[in-house]
Amino acid sequence: MADKRAIDKLKEAFCVDNVSRYIIKKEGVVILEIYWKPLTIADRDTIYKTLHAMNKANETDNLEYALQVLINKAEDKEGNKLFTEADRASLRREIPLTVLTDIMFKIQGAAEEVDTVNSKSTSE
Repeated sequence: MADKRAIDKLKEAFCVDNVSRYIIKKEGVVILEIYWKPLTIADRDTIYKTLHAMNKANETDNLEYALQVLINKAEDKEGNKLFTEADRASLRREIPLTVLTDIMFKIQGAAEEVDTVNSKSTSE
């Protein structure tokens, strides 16, 4: 029997259907639970296309990118989007930068305080 192909091994080990969760608390009180599936190259392409359409693709900082990641990827437990484009202005003006960048780092996999939950068992 032939060994599995490299692509099959990677897809099994790093399934894009797995869901991660981050719980935002303030003073011990749960404010929001954010769920997301892993960020893929296809997701990044979509985000860059959106930024390009808004004439924000050439900005030197990554804050617009971080905001778009949040809008595109953040979901509730049932898989519904938490934010829409209509929330962009409010997210920019009314939420501290540290909160938004913290979430974005977690979605991009740059932080360790994230639970990985199999998407088929998100009823925890």
